[in-house]
Amino acid sequence: MAESEKKGVFDGLKVLDFTIALAGVYISWQFADLGAEVWKVERYGSGDQARAWDPFVNGLSTLYTAYNKNKKSIEIDLSGQAGKDVIYEMVKQADVVLENFKSGSIDRLGLGYDKLKEINPKIVFVSLSGFGGSGPLQKYPCYDAIAAARGGFAGSNGEPEGAPMKAGNANCDTLTGTYAFNAAVMGLIEVQKTGVGCRIDIGMTDVAMYSCAETVMDYGQTGEIYTRFGNHDRFVAPYGIFEARDGWAVIIADTQQRFEALCDVLGLEKLKEDVRFSDNAARIKNRDVLAGQIESVTRTMFRRDIEERLLAADVPASQVLPFIETYTSEHANATEVTQLVWQEKIGNIRFYNNPLRFNNELCPIKRGAPLLGEDTDEILKSVGYSEEEIARLHRDEVVASHLY
Repeated sequence: MAESEKKGVFDGLKVLDFTIALAGVYISWQFADLGAEVWKVERYGSGDQARAWDPFVNGLSTLYTAYNKNKKSIEIDLSGQAGKDVIYEMVKQADVVLENFKSGSIDRLGLGYDKLKEINPKIVFVSLSGFGGSGPLQKYPCYDAIAAARGGFAGSNGEPEGAPMKAGNANCDTLTGTYAFNAAVMGLIEVQKTGVGCRIDIGMTDVAMYSCAETVMDYGQTGEIYTRFGNHDRFVAPYGIFEARDGWAVIIADTQQRFEALCDVLGLEKLKEDVRFSDNAARIKNRDVLAGQIESVTRTMFRRDIEERLLAADVPASQVLPFIETYTSEHANATEVTQLVWQEKIGNIRFYNNPLRFNNELCPIKRGAPLLGEDTDEILKSVGYSEEEIARLHRDEVVASHLY
């Protein structure tokens, strides 16, 4: 069976997607990957704001393309009643509604949960915002770096004496999207039980704080606020990133047996008799000294050699791979991490496959990211509009298919 013909676990589910940028778009990406029909509602004339973000290939944003495969785009002017009426028709068939505008904006637009549940009481309505639906910050805009800054994530990362550090990728965005997707699925289960939908509210900053739960628990139980540990770990030593001759390698000796095996492999047998490293508590206390001892050897070794020799001794280890090596690695090829898919305006490009496997089957990638309004007419037909009605909506500039 061709990839385009395979059905996902959410085949038949319809998602009305108002999300923009990344965190919300990540939720609908999960639904689309798993077979749901995602109707991406885009602003008339401009679309998702990510369409305007560099870099571009043939006029198409690579960020937008990355997170919008398998979706369908409908371009609507929501400022007038005619556009809202189109949404009211669409929501009759929708199972899930997603939005990540600033808190309260969707309600002021006349498209909030209280209005839409009157039309379809079974909808699961997910509101995702920077600071949630309550609290003094709810009215402010929020992006990944702000959530990381406000939620403690950035403050707990980086070198002890250096600046706070955000993650290289948008971890707060994608983690929030993952939590919101899980919540939406739980909402759908509740609908099956009760026949009644619900509204789910989730804030990016709350998720960032939740991801730092160990720090909160430490403070609550001990009253101590721990400093940052850079590329090393608070609870285990050695556990971290160590310099190699040609880059970096991760080494983790999380048991006494593995620590002793590490010492044997690196020719550091003397450390097994050193009271400063006699057990994990002692090694944590002397973490920096221990790291220096280990790096005195690893700096002379190639990262692949470090990985292979330690793994052979049952010590968890890995090279730190530059992205291109990750992308083209033997493991990535063997597990089919990517798939070649046709993308309008660009041609065949590689998209990431969803990491989930059902019965050892990949989630099918049926199409690349849609152009602006590419599916406007198809979606309108599917919710009951006639050819004449669709033509009128185009003439009145209520909907469009600008295709960029």
